Amino acid sequence: MPAKLTKSLGVSCSRKLWMNLESGWPDATAVHTAFGSVGTVVAERRVLYRFAAEMCGSGQAELSEQQLDNPLFRFRIGEALAGRTAFDPEEQDELAGIVTELNVDGARLGVTSGVDANVRLAAVLSVVHAQGGAPGEPPRLLTEAAGPPFQEALGLVEAGLRTLCTVSPRLAADLLPHTALLAVLDPGTSGGLVSASSRLVPGLILIDQPSCAYDVAEALVHEGAHQKFFDLAITHDFLGADLARDRIFRPPWSGAAWPVEQAIAAFHAYALLGQFAEDMTRAQDDDSLGPHTLLPSARARQSEIGRWLLGVEDALGPDASWLLRTLLGEEVADEAPSSAAVPMPDGLYQLNPVVKTVRTETTGRLLLAKPGKPPLLHWLDGSAVELVDQLAGRPLAMSELRPEEVGILSSLVESALVHRVVSPG
Repeated sequence: MPAKLTKSLGVSCSRKLWMNLESGWPDATAVHTAFGSVGTVVAERRVLYRFAAEMCGSGQAELSEQQLDNPLFRFRIGEALAGRTAFDPEEQDELAGIVTELNVDGARLGVTSGVDANVRLAAVLSVVHAQGGAPGEPPRLLTEAAGPPFQEALGLVEAGLRTLCTVSPRLAADLLPHTALLAVLDPGTSGGLVSASSRLVPGLILIDQPSCAYDVAEALVHEGAHQKFFDLAITHDFLGADLARDRIFRPPWSGAAWPVEQAIAAFHAYALLGQFAEDMTRAQDDDSLGPHTLLPSARARQSEIGRWLLGVEDALGPDASWLLRTLLGEEVADEAPSSAAVPMPDGLYQLNPVVKTVRTETTGRLLLAKPGKPPLLHWLDGSAVELVDQLAGRPLAMSELRPEEVGILSSLVESALVHRVVSPG
Protein backbone atom coordinates (compact mmCIF):
# COMPACT_ATOMS: atom_id res chain seq x y z
CA MET A 1 0.00 0.00 0.00
CA PRO A 2 1.03 3.65 -0.17
CA ALA A 3 4.31 5.01 1.05
CA LYS A 4 3.88 7.64 3.75
CA LEU A 5 5.77 10.62 5.07
CA THR A 6 3.69 10.95 8.17
CA LYS A 7 4.96 12.69 11.25
CA SER A 8 5.30 10.39 14.23
CA LEU A 9 2.61 10.69 16.88
CA GLY A 10 5.14 11.90 19.42
CA VAL A 11 2.51 11.56 22.13
CA SER A 12 3.55 12.59 25.61
CA CYS A 13 0.92 11.23 27.98
CA SER A 14 0.75 9.65 31.36
CA ARG A 15 0.60 5.88 31.12
CA LYS A 16 -2.48 6.05 33.34
CA LEU A 17 -4.38 7.60 30.44
CA TRP A 18 -4.27 4.33 28.54
CA MET A 19 -4.58 1.90 31.42
CA ASN A 20 -7.60 -0.30 31.98
CA LEU A 21 -7.55 -0.11 35.76
CA GLU A 22 -9.62 -3.29 36.03
CA SER A 23 -6.97 -5.44 34.33
CA GLY A 24 -3.58 -3.76 34.56
CA TRP A 25 -3.20 -3.81 30.76
CA PRO A 26 -3.71 -0.75 28.57
CA ASP A 27 -7.19 -0.28 27.14
CA ALA A 28 -6.56 -0.80 23.43
CA THR A 29 -9.67 1.15 22.46
CA ALA A 30 -8.31 4.20 24.29
CA VAL A 31 -4.85 3.69 22.76
CA HIS A 32 -6.39 3.70 19.29
CA THR A 33 -7.83 7.17 19.84
CA ALA A 34 -4.31 8.62 19.59
CA PHE A 35 -4.61 7.95 15.85
CA GLY A 36 -8.00 9.63 15.72
CA SER A 37 -11.55 8.56 16.45
CA VAL A 38 -13.03 5.59 14.65
CA GLY A 39 -14.88 7.98 12.37
CA THR A 40 -11.68 9.90 11.61
CA VAL A 41 -9.66 6.80 10.67
CA VAL A 42 -12.47 5.47 8.47
CA ALA A 43 -12.89 8.88 6.83
CA GLU A 44 -9.17 9.10 6.07
CA ARG A 45 -9.22 5.58 4.65
CA ARG A 46 -12.05 6.62 2.34
CA VAL A 47 -10.12 9.71 1.27
CA LEU A 48 -7.21 7.47 0.34
CA TYR A 49 -9.31 5.05 -1.71
CA ARG A 50 -11.22 7.84 -3.44
CA PHE A 51 -7.95 9.55 -4.35
CA ALA A 52 -6.36 6.25 -5.40
CA ALA A 53 -9.34 5.45 -7.62
CA GLU A 54 -8.97 8.81 -9.32
CA MET A 55 -5.27 8.18 -9.87
CA CYS A 56 -6.03 4.71 -11.26
CA GLY A 57 -8.55 6.16 -13.70
CA SER A 58 -11.82 4.95 -12.21
CA GLY A 59 -13.74 7.33 -14.47
CA GLN A 60 -16.46 7.72 -11.83
CA ALA A 61 -17.37 11.28 -10.93
CA GLU A 62 -18.31 10.38 -7.36
CA LEU A 63 -17.83 7.24 -5.33
CA SER A 64 -20.25 6.47 -2.55
CA GLU A 65 -19.12 5.50 0.94
CA GLN A 66 -20.65 2.09 0.29
CA GLN A 67 -18.42 1.63 -2.76
CA LEU A 68 -15.34 2.91 -0.93
CA ASP A 69 -15.95 0.39 1.86
CA ASN A 70 -16.59 -2.52 -0.53
CA PRO A 71 -13.84 -5.16 -0.01
CA LEU A 72 -13.93 -6.16 -3.70
CA PHE A 73 -13.38 -2.57 -4.82
CA ARG A 74 -10.65 -2.05 -2.23
CA PHE A 75 -8.96 -5.26 -3.39
CA ARG A 76 -8.86 -4.01 -6.98
CA ILE A 77 -7.49 -0.62 -5.94
CA GLY A 78 -4.81 -2.28 -3.79
CA GLU A 79 -3.75 -4.56 -6.64
CA ALA A 80 -3.44 -1.55 -8.95
CA LEU A 81 -1.44 0.46 -6.39
CA ALA A 82 0.91 -2.50 -5.93
CA GLY A 83 1.41 -2.69 -9.69
CA ARG A 84 0.13 -6.27 -9.92
CA THR A 85 -2.87 -5.51 -12.14
CA ALA A 86 -4.32 -2.57 -14.02
CA PHE A 87 -7.51 -1.07 -12.62
CA ASP A 88 -10.47 -1.79 -14.89
CA PRO A 89 -13.21 0.82 -14.31
CA GLU A 90 -15.72 -1.42 -16.11
CA GLU A 91 -15.27 -4.39 -13.78
CA GLN A 92 -18.24 -4.95 -11.53
CA ASP A 93 -17.83 -5.40 -7.78
CA GLU A 94 -21.39 -4.69 -6.71
CA LEU A 95 -22.52 -6.62 -3.63
CA ALA A 96 -26.24 -5.90 -3.95
CA GLY A 97 -28.31 -9.04 -3.88
CA ILE A 98 -25.72 -11.26 -2.21
CA VAL A 99 -25.47 -9.64 1.23
CA THR A 100 -27.77 -9.71 4.24
CA GLU A 101 -27.38 -6.66 6.48
CA LEU A 102 -27.51 -7.31 10.23
CA ASN A 103 -28.22 -4.52 12.69
CA VAL A 104 -27.90 -5.19 16.41
CA ASP A 105 -28.58 -2.09 18.46
CA GLY A 106 -26.92 0.08 15.82
CA ALA A 107 -23.96 -2.25 15.20
CA ARG A 108 -24.04 -3.16 11.52
CA LEU A 109 -22.49 -6.12 9.73
CA GLY A 110 -22.97 -7.41 6.19
CA VAL A 111 -23.05 -11.19 5.73
CA THR A 112 -22.72 -12.93 2.37
CA SER A 113 -25.92 -14.82 1.68
CA GLY A 114 -27.00 -14.79 -1.99
CA VAL A 115 -26.57 -17.84 -4.18
CA ASP A 116 -24.25 -15.86 -6.51
CA ALA A 117 -21.83 -15.00 -3.71
CA ASN A 118 -19.38 -17.76 -4.63
CA VAL A 119 -19.11 -16.44 -8.17
CA ARG A 120 -18.73 -12.80 -7.14
CA LEU A 121 -16.16 -13.52 -4.44
CA ALA A 122 -14.25 -16.26 -6.29
CA ALA A 123 -11.18 -14.10 -6.98
CA VAL A 124 -10.76 -12.85 -3.41
CA LEU A 125 -11.39 -16.29 -1.93
CA SER A 126 -8.54 -17.59 -4.09
CA VAL A 127 -6.26 -14.79 -2.83
CA VAL A 128 -6.98 -15.47 0.84
CA HIS A 129 -6.58 -19.22 0.28
CA ALA A 130 -3.24 -18.75 -1.47
CA GLN A 131 -1.95 -16.50 1.31
CA GLY A 132 -2.82 -19.11 3.89
CA GLY A 133 -0.74 -21.72 2.07
CA ALA A 134 -3.31 -24.49 2.47
CA PRO A 135 -3.36 -27.19 -0.24
CA GLY A 136 -6.29 -27.89 -2.50
CA GLU A 137 -9.02 -25.71 -3.91
CA PRO A 138 -10.16 -22.44 -2.31
CA PRO A 139 -13.07 -22.76 0.11
CA ARG A 140 -16.64 -22.07 -0.91
CA LEU A 141 -19.18 -19.95 0.90
CA LEU A 142 -22.22 -21.16 2.76
CA THR A 143 -25.18 -19.36 1.15
CA GLU A 144 -28.96 -19.44 1.05
CA ALA A 145 -28.66 -22.29 -1.43
CA ALA A 146 -27.68 -24.54 1.50
CA GLY A 147 -31.06 -24.00 3.14
CA PRO A 148 -31.32 -24.69 6.92
CA PRO A 149 -27.55 -24.92 7.58
CA PHE A 150 -27.12 -21.38 6.27
CA GLN A 151 -30.08 -20.04 8.22
CA GLU A 152 -28.69 -21.61 11.38
CA ALA A 153 -25.27 -20.07 10.71
CA LEU A 154 -26.82 -16.65 10.03
CA GLY A 155 -28.67 -16.88 13.34
CA LEU A 156 -25.41 -17.66 15.16
CA VAL A 157 -23.66 -14.74 13.43
CA GLU A 158 -26.38 -12.39 14.63
CA ALA A 159 -26.16 -13.89 18.12
CA GLY A 160 -22.36 -13.52 18.07
CA LEU A 161 -22.67 -9.89 17.04
CA ARG A 162 -25.08 -9.33 19.92
CA THR A 163 -22.72 -11.12 22.33
CA LEU A 164 -19.81 -8.87 21.35
CA CYS A 165 -21.92 -5.72 21.72
CA THR A 166 -23.20 -6.86 25.12
CA VAL A 167 -19.98 -8.24 26.63
CA SER A 168 -17.57 -5.69 25.20
CA PRO A 169 -19.36 -2.62 23.82
CA ARG A 170 -16.12 -0.61 23.62
CA LEU A 171 -14.44 -3.23 21.44
CA ALA A 172 -17.55 -3.52 19.28
CA ALA A 173 -17.67 0.23 18.70
CA ASP A 174 -13.93 0.37 18.02
CA LEU A 175 -13.61 -2.58 15.63
CA LEU A 176 -16.87 -3.23 13.79
CA PRO A 177 -16.81 -0.06 11.64
CA HIS A 178 -13.60 -1.36 10.03
CA THR A 179 -15.30 -4.56 8.82
CA ALA A 180 -17.66 -4.35 5.85
CA LEU A 181 -18.42 -7.99 5.16
CA LEU A 182 -18.39 -11.37 6.92
CA ALA A 183 -18.54 -14.59 4.91
CA VAL A 184 -19.33 -18.00 6.40
CA LEU A 185 -17.45 -20.88 4.78
CA ASP A 186 -18.95 -24.18 3.74
CA PRO A 187 -17.47 -26.55 6.36
CA GLY A 188 -17.00 -29.23 3.70
CA THR A 189 -14.49 -26.99 1.90
CA SER A 190 -12.99 -24.87 4.68
CA GLY A 191 -10.21 -27.31 5.56
CA GLY A 192 -10.70 -26.57 9.25
CA LEU A 193 -9.97 -22.85 8.87
CA VAL A 194 -11.41 -21.13 11.95
CA SER A 195 -11.25 -17.52 10.74
CA ALA A 196 -9.16 -15.49 8.34
CA SER A 197 -8.66 -12.09 6.77
CA SER A 198 -6.11 -10.63 4.40
CA ARG A 199 -4.58 -7.19 4.04
CA LEU A 200 -5.00 -7.71 0.29
CA VAL A 201 -8.79 -7.88 0.73
CA PRO A 202 -9.40 -5.33 3.50
CA GLY A 203 -12.84 -5.23 5.04
CA LEU A 204 -13.59 -8.94 4.53
CA ILE A 205 -13.66 -11.57 7.29
CA LEU A 206 -13.99 -15.31 6.65
CA ILE A 207 -15.18 -17.72 9.34
CA ASP A 208 -15.92 -21.42 9.36
CA GLN A 209 -19.50 -22.48 10.05
CA PRO A 210 -19.84 -21.47 13.73
CA SER A 211 -20.79 -23.90 16.45
CA CYS A 212 -21.87 -21.20 18.89
CA ALA A 213 -22.30 -17.44 19.17
CA TYR A 214 -18.97 -17.13 20.99
CA ASP A 215 -17.12 -18.46 17.93
CA VAL A 216 -18.48 -15.49 16.01
CA ALA A 217 -17.85 -12.91 18.72
CA GLU A 218 -14.23 -13.99 19.07
CA ALA A 219 -13.72 -14.00 15.30
CA LEU A 220 -15.14 -10.47 15.09
CA VAL A 221 -12.57 -9.33 17.65
CA HIS A 222 -9.66 -11.32 16.20
CA GLU A 223 -10.20 -10.47 12.55
CA GLY A 224 -11.70 -7.08 13.39
CA ALA A 225 -8.41 -6.22 15.11
CA HIS A 226 -6.65 -7.01 11.83
CA GLN A 227 -9.11 -4.80 9.93
CA LYS A 228 -8.42 -1.94 12.35
CA PHE A 229 -4.70 -2.51 11.93
CA PHE A 230 -4.97 -2.48 8.13
CA ASP A 231 -6.70 0.91 8.25
CA LEU A 232 -4.16 2.36 10.68
CA ALA A 233 -1.26 1.02 8.60
CA ILE A 234 -2.40 2.71 5.37
CA THR A 235 -3.02 6.05 7.06
CA HIS A 236 -0.04 6.24 9.42
CA ASP A 237 3.68 5.42 9.58
CA PHE A 238 3.76 1.76 10.58
CA LEU A 239 6.43 -0.10 8.64
CA GLY A 240 9.89 0.59 7.27
CA ALA A 241 10.54 -0.17 3.61
CA ASP A 242 13.17 -2.93 3.59
CA LEU A 243 14.40 -3.53 7.11
CA ALA A 244 11.69 -6.07 7.89
CA ARG A 245 12.48 -8.56 5.16
CA ASP A 246 15.04 -10.67 7.00
CA ARG A 247 13.40 -10.55 10.44
CA ILE A 248 11.28 -13.65 11.02
CA PHE A 249 9.30 -14.56 14.15
CA ARG A 250 8.55 -18.24 14.59
CA PRO A 251 5.71 -18.65 17.09
CA PRO A 252 6.31 -21.71 19.28
CA TRP A 253 2.61 -22.59 19.22
CA SER A 254 2.65 -23.20 15.44
CA GLY A 255 4.99 -23.92 12.56
CA ALA A 256 4.44 -20.48 11.05
CA ALA A 257 7.14 -18.00 10.06
CA TRP A 258 6.03 -14.38 10.38
CA PRO A 259 7.83 -11.36 8.92
CA VAL A 260 7.71 -8.19 11.01
CA GLU A 261 4.59 -6.93 9.25
CA GLN A 262 2.69 -10.08 10.18
CA ALA A 263 4.14 -10.21 13.69
CA ILE A 264 3.04 -6.66 14.60
CA ALA A 265 -0.44 -7.38 13.21
CA ALA A 266 -0.65 -10.58 15.28
CA PHE A 267 0.62 -8.75 18.37
CA HIS A 268 -2.12 -6.17 17.94
CA ALA A 269 -4.78 -8.86 17.46
CA TYR A 270 -3.71 -10.73 20.61
CA ALA A 271 -3.85 -7.46 22.58
CA LEU A 272 -7.48 -7.04 21.53
CA LEU A 273 -8.26 -10.70 22.19
CA GLY A 274 -6.72 -10.36 25.65
CA GLN A 275 -8.97 -7.43 26.39
CA PHE A 276 -11.99 -9.36 25.14
CA ALA A 277 -11.03 -12.31 27.37
CA GLU A 278 -10.99 -9.98 30.38
CA ASP A 279 -14.39 -8.60 29.40
CA MET A 280 -15.72 -12.16 29.12
CA THR A 281 -14.40 -13.00 32.58
CA ARG A 282 -16.03 -9.91 34.10
CA ALA A 283 -19.29 -10.87 32.41
CA GLN A 284 -18.85 -14.43 33.78
CA ASP A 285 -19.26 -15.73 30.25
CA ASP A 286 -15.88 -17.41 29.83
CA ASP A 287 -17.32 -20.89 30.38
CA SER A 288 -19.16 -20.62 27.06
CA LEU A 289 -16.16 -20.22 24.77
CA GLY A 290 -15.91 -22.08 21.48
CA PRO A 291 -13.72 -25.18 21.05
CA HIS A 292 -10.99 -23.32 19.12
CA THR A 293 -10.78 -20.26 21.34
CA LEU A 294 -7.51 -18.33 21.63
CA LEU A 295 -8.66 -16.21 24.56
CA PRO A 296 -6.92 -18.10 27.42
CA SER A 297 -3.51 -17.73 25.74
CA ALA A 298 -3.98 -14.26 24.26
CA ARG A 299 -2.06 -12.19 26.82
CA ALA A 300 0.86 -14.66 26.94
CA ARG A 301 1.14 -14.62 23.15
CA GLN A 302 0.86 -10.84 23.06
CA SER A 303 3.76 -10.62 25.50
CA GLU A 304 5.93 -13.12 23.64
CA ILE A 305 5.44 -11.48 20.26
CA GLY A 306 5.88 -8.05 21.82
CA ARG A 307 9.24 -8.96 23.39
CA TRP A 308 10.47 -10.18 20.01
CA LEU A 309 9.27 -7.01 18.28
CA LEU A 310 11.12 -4.82 20.77
CA GLY A 311 14.29 -6.50 19.55
CA VAL A 312 13.58 -5.55 15.91
CA GLU A 313 12.00 -2.18 16.63
CA ASP A 314 14.13 -0.46 13.98
CA ALA A 315 12.02 -2.28 11.37
CA LEU A 316 8.89 -0.48 12.59
CA GLY A 317 7.69 2.97 11.64
CA PRO A 318 7.43 5.45 14.53
CA ASP A 319 3.67 5.04 14.90
CA ALA A 320 3.89 1.24 15.04
CA SER A 321 6.70 1.50 17.58
CA TRP A 322 4.55 3.79 19.72
CA LEU A 323 1.60 1.38 19.46
CA LEU A 324 3.81 -1.59 20.40
CA ARG A 325 5.29 0.06 23.46
CA THR A 326 2.00 1.53 24.62
CA LEU A 327 0.10 -1.77 24.38
CA LEU A 328 2.93 -3.48 26.28
CA GLY A 329 2.89 -0.79 28.97
CA GLU A 330 6.51 0.09 28.15
CA GLU A 331 7.99 3.56 28.43
CA VAL A 332 7.50 5.73 25.36
CA ALA A 333 9.72 8.69 24.52
CA ASP A 334 8.09 12.01 25.32
CA GLU A 335 8.91 13.24 21.84
CA ALA A 336 9.57 11.35 18.64
CA PRO A 337 13.12 11.81 17.36
CA SER A 338 13.21 14.53 14.73
CA SER A 339 14.37 13.75 11.21
CA ALA A 340 18.08 14.21 10.81
CA ALA A 341 18.91 17.18 8.61
CA VAL A 342 20.44 15.82 5.40
CA PRO A 343 22.72 18.29 3.56
CA MET A 344 20.77 19.73 0.65
CA PRO A 345 22.11 21.71 -2.31
CA ASP A 346 21.30 25.40 -2.14
CA GLY A 347 18.72 26.70 -4.55
CA LEU A 348 14.97 27.03 -5.04
CA TYR A 349 12.65 24.10 -4.43
CA GLN A 350 9.06 23.66 -5.55
CA LEU A 351 6.29 21.11 -5.40
CA ASN A 352 6.48 18.71 -8.33
CA PRO A 353 3.82 20.05 -10.74
CA VAL A 354 2.44 16.56 -11.47
CA VAL A 355 1.69 15.95 -7.78
CA LYS A 356 -1.95 16.18 -6.76
CA THR A 357 -3.09 16.88 -3.21
CA VAL A 358 -6.20 16.43 -1.13
CA ARG A 359 -6.73 17.65 2.43
CA THR A 360 -8.81 15.71 4.95
CA GLU A 361 -11.69 17.65 6.45
CA THR A 362 -11.43 15.99 9.85
CA THR A 363 -7.75 16.50 10.72
CA GLY A 364 -6.24 18.71 8.04
CA ARG A 365 -3.77 16.01 7.08
CA LEU A 366 -2.62 16.05 3.48
CA LEU A 367 -2.57 13.15 1.02
CA LEU A 368 -0.27 13.59 -1.96
CA ALA A 369 -0.38 11.51 -5.12
CA LYS A 370 2.30 11.28 -7.78
CA PRO A 371 1.05 9.71 -11.02
CA GLY A 372 2.81 6.62 -12.26
CA LYS A 373 2.42 2.91 -12.81
CA PRO A 374 1.70 2.34 -10.05
CA PRO A 375 0.87 5.78 -8.64
CA LEU A 376 2.49 6.72 -5.33
CA LEU A 377 0.49 8.01 -2.38
CA HIS A 378 1.97 9.81 0.62
CA TRP A 379 0.38 11.04 3.85
CA LEU A 380 1.68 14.25 5.43
CA ASP A 381 0.83 15.96 8.67
CA GLY A 382 2.16 18.59 11.05
CA SER A 383 5.11 20.64 9.83
CA ALA A 384 5.24 18.73 6.53
CA VAL A 385 1.77 20.02 5.64
CA GLU A 386 2.81 23.59 6.42
CA LEU A 387 5.90 23.24 4.24
CA VAL A 388 3.96 21.77 1.30
CA ASP A 389 1.39 24.55 1.58
CA GLN A 390 4.22 27.07 1.19
CA LEU A 391 5.81 25.16 -1.70
CA ALA A 392 2.46 24.98 -3.48
CA GLY A 393 2.33 28.77 -3.44
CA ARG A 394 5.84 29.53 -4.65
CA PRO A 395 9.36 28.06 -4.77
CA LEU A 396 11.32 28.33 -1.53
CA ALA A 397 15.02 28.91 -1.05
CA MET A 398 17.00 26.86 1.43
CA SER A 399 17.72 30.05 3.38
CA GLU A 400 14.00 30.40 4.10
CA LEU A 401 13.69 27.06 5.84
CA ARG A 402 13.86 26.43 9.56
CA PRO A 403 16.37 23.75 10.60
CA GLU A 404 13.65 21.20 11.27
CA GLU A 405 12.18 21.81 7.81
CA VAL A 406 15.40 20.79 6.06
CA GLY A 407 14.91 17.12 7.02
CA ILE A 408 11.30 17.26 5.85
CA LEU A 409 12.39 18.80 2.54
CA SER A 410 14.98 16.06 2.12
CA SER A 411 12.29 13.38 2.48
CA LEU A 412 10.01 15.19 0.06
CA VAL A 413 12.79 15.45 -2.52
CA GLU A 414 13.75 11.79 -2.03
CA SER A 415 10.13 10.83 -2.73
CA ALA A 416 10.07 13.03 -5.87
CA LEU A 417 7.24 15.13 -4.46
CA VAL A 418 9.45 18.22 -4.48
CA HIS A 419 12.35 19.08 -6.78
CA ARG A 420 15.10 21.66 -7.11
CA VAL A 421 14.40 24.08 -9.94
CA VAL A 422 16.92 26.95 -9.80
CA SER A 423 20.46 27.30 -8.54
CA PRO A 424 21.21 30.40 -6.47
CA GLY A 425 22.31 33.48 -8.38
